Amino acid sequence: MAFKTLIEAAMHLGLRVETVEHLTKSCPKPGEDRKLKCMATETGPLFDEAELAAYMGYLAQPWPKPKGGGRPHIPKVISDDVKDEAHYGCAICGSMDNGEVAHIEAVAQTLNNAPANLIYLCPNHHAKYDLGFKPSSNISIEVVRAAKLLKRSSRCRILKFEANAAQLLNSMLHFLKDAEKKMGAAADEDHRSIYVAEIKGLMASIPDLTKAAEEAAKKDLLTTEPEKVLAKAAPKLALLAAALTQGATESDIRSQAKSLVDEVDEILIEIDEVDCPHCGGRGQTGLVGDLCSYCGGSCVVTQDKHDAYDRAELDEVDCPRCGGRGQTGLVGDLCGYCGGSCVVSRQMAEDYDPTAIDEVDCPRCGGRGQTGLVGDTCGYCKGSCSVSRDAAEKYDPDEIDEVDCPHCNGRGQTGLAGDFCAYCGGSCVVSHAKRKTYDPSSIDEQECPHCQGRGTTGLVGDTCALCGGSQVVTAARADAYAKKRPRSW
Repeated sequence: MAFKTLIEAAMHLGLRVETVEHLTKSCPKPGEDRKLKCMATETGPLFDEAELAAYMGYLAQPWPKPKGGGRPHIPKVISDDVKDEAHYGCAICGSMDNGEVAHIEAVAQTLNNAPANLIYLCPNHHAKYDLGFKPSSNISIEVVRAAKLLKRSSRCRILKFEANAAQLLNSMLHFLKDAEKKMGAAADEDHRSIYVAEIKGLMASIPDLTKAAEEAAKKDLLTTEPEKVLAKAAPKLALLAAALTQGATESDIRSQAKSLVDEVDEILIEIDEVDCPHCGGRGQTGLVGDLCSYCGGSCVVTQDKHDAYDRAELDEVDCPRCGGRGQTGLVGDLCGYCGGSCVVSRQMAEDYDPTAIDEVDCPRCGGRGQTGLVGDTCGYCKGSCSVSRDAAEKYDPDEIDEVDCPHCNGRGQTGLAGDFCAYCGGSCVVSHAKRKTYDPSSIDEQECPHCQGRGTTGLVGDTCALCGGSQVVTAARADAYAKKRPRSW
């Protein structure tokens, strides 16, 4: 059984120390009493790793809705934590005006108010992301997840060296150097904006940090020569950081960050840490932000641990249910076995029994997730492809607002050429209301005057030259035919 200190637990959970302390005293979910368990010692509380993992799972489970309905409330301690993580500025652009706590995975579907599912965005990016769920929005879920991972990585580094101002300053300068490099290599504007915002947030904290390093130097608390040299450079670093104005452009920010790092590049303390090879320095894996099983969420490991990394030695294999994708169905439902983690333990893989999962093929679409000829989302499973056994047993086709299209009799096509039905558009079905209002005379289709609606001409069944086998034509085409006479076709 492995135990972690308060700061290590905060790094593990990706939260502020104050938030972790609050969770040991109070449950964030209304009406529930689950608190984060810890063991009191003379040197401070200790946290069992298994309990930390279990509590993260608890926070990610659906939160209770208010009695009057609607979305579950986000407690202040968690919303404040999310704001602090983003340096109180939008995680994407850094704007500090009227920010909003947004959900990464849609709260309407997940009811998940866990900090790992929340991010701080300005109203503009919140609206563009459309509450973090519409794939067609201007800001993709990949961009938002990338921003969340960067914020979490930055916080973990800060927590790791919080007790030593000089080491923290060094770590932040290393992070700035890496962020400035990645900003220049970003694939698109959205990802570049994420690094710009983080650099702005980090540079804003440097003046206070350099002051703390100076104070530590005055008290002879610095133990290594590089730390002392860095502390001497603190005043100049503070001036460089303070020169960054609120309205600075991306070019200004990048230039200032580079100047700041270049100032001490030759004397930066060589801390024995590199990005974790398992998670790529993100600290998380999977679709739901599981803590990396190699670095434990720290984002970094020692060089020796990096060199010794062997994925085969980790107790992780691709989930046998989703093939390591973390999702099932056409609409990206989180896998019912791994819960979106993408991986499971070897024991879980061996124990996997598809019949033990409360999922069966949707009786409406046969597990396809779609109906009709044009791939309409199934009206029963909504594209999930599967439903619970109870839902399958309760399935009643008469309760779904769908009936066979009266124009094509449910085939989705008309004519010999297989044209999509002009009334249902190939869906094969229509709503009851649309069925009642069906009026064939309102559809711009007339029997083809060249083949008299047969779709073919001649003794060998040649495809009609006028309708192309559709058997019908528009009124305008029929009128034109009547005027030009058959010989012109």
